[in-house]
Amino acid sequence: MQKKSLLKNAIYKITLNFFNLIVPVIIGAYVYRTLGTDAIGRVKTGETIFNYFFIFAAFGVYQYGLREVSRIKNDRQKVNQLFTSLFTLGLLTNLVTLLVYLAVSYLGYGGKVLFPVLMMYSLNFFLNIFFVEWVNEAYEDYGFITLKTMIVKLIYVALLLTFVKSADNYLIFIGLLATTTGLNNIISFVYVKRKVKFDFKNISFRPHLKPLFLVVIFSNGNILYSQLDRFMLGEFVNERSVSYYTMAQQIATMINALMLSIIQVTIPRLSYLLGGENDEQYLSLLKKIAKVYSALLFPAAIGLYVIADVAVVLYGKEEFIPAGPVLSIFALYMITIGFESILSNQVIYIKKKENILVRLIFICGFINLALNLGCFYFGVLDARTAIMTTAIANVFLIGCEYIYIRKFLKVPFQLLSWTNLKYLVYSILFIPISLVIRSFVSGTLLLTVSIISVCGLYYFLILLATKDEIVSLLTTKLKGKFLKK
Repeated sequence: MQKKSLLKNAIYKITLNFFNLIVPVIIGAYVYRTLGTDAIGRVKTGETIFNYFFIFAAFGVYQYGLREVSRIKNDRQKVNQLFTSLFTLGLLTNLVTLLVYLAVSYLGYGGKVLFPVLMMYSLNFFLNIFFVEWVNEAYEDYGFITLKTMIVKLIYVALLLTFVKSADNYLIFIGLLATTTGLNNIISFVYVKRKVKFDFKNISFRPHLKPLFLVVIFSNGNILYSQLDRFMLGEFVNERSVSYYTMAQQIATMINALMLSIIQVTIPRLSYLLGGENDEQYLSLLKKIAKVYSALLFPAAIGLYVIADVAVVLYGKEEFIPAGPVLSIFALYMITIGFESILSNQVIYIKKKENILVRLIFICGFINLALNLGCFYFGVLDARTAIMTTAIANVFLIGCEYIYIRKFLKVPFQLLSWTNLKYLVYSILFIPISLVIRSFVSGTLLLTVSIISVCGLYYFLILLATKDEIVSLLTTKLKGKFLKK
């Protein structure tokens, strides 16, 4: 197997995640204005009901298939057999879940205005059968994934602007979402079938059922974290607090998704190294990933922290000013998400210890629940304290995972080393820099651009002055490309 460039894959993945985030942001305003509050409410209600069933239809095949194919991708026969087993299992889970979904929809919503919405969403169960992107990711084929997804997204935007013209077109809107998602899946399926074939000789389900079930649980463990926060704010505080929380979460998620691209694209390579028992290479790559990720995560998080108050106004309006403090806490929460993702995805899950991961996620999830209930009891539950309790629970989770990795898995990985934390020290100086800029610059947009530009330039210069390995690596890559041309 020819090794793909991790740098190229990271660029492809970041580009794809940015595109997947920016298109909904830009087109979302058009959808909300065109459909109106009633139609949007109907669509989102149907989507919420559908998502509960879709968890079981997908059945964790994406995460599990990505890890397992990455381990054996040099053995074509084993890949064919695993692909056949997982594809067939996915076919069954999608069809069984569809039947249950149709029954619940008819019995609970038959004859109601929501029923056609639920029926339109049911198309996704058929189209999800062809979702085999995990094979492409296992083979690190991110160039194809990025180009294909961007083209399909642009087709979706063109169709949306053509056919969705009024609130009466909400079913067309759902249909376009399903159709373009299905087109994306089918193109990938045809592409994958060029190199992976069906092999029904040794098809088996039993060895995969337990790990798949555990993946379903831990990949949806967020119901005890941010989803729990939103639910409790809506139930015990008010809808306005939910809007502040949601806006801050959306902004932080857009930035964090770009950061997490680095972790996502390296999972196949790490799985492959462990599958070949190359422990030294695995640990070396893991340390490099943590270093590169820290160099990007800390300035992004601290940078978002210092512009939180103006960012919410730019993203929304003046009425969202109270979301500023919430976003500042979300910015710090981003750091815990990043480190937890490295420990869980690149160490514990890759080493097939998802049963331990599930326990830790739920234990710390219940810590978050207890903290939220405590805030409610003392009358201090709001959007800020909600995300604060989630950050605390995530710190507990990081501590538990780190102890397990060092003590039981015997992986000599130091997450909180000076090699990684020095980027936090560099980034902390964004705070006094931003305070100085605020003394001379006013205006929301001008202030935001000024702070980002000056802090970004300072960060680059300090990396350059300290001859940081990240800058050296990047310049070496660029020089190599330039000289080659």
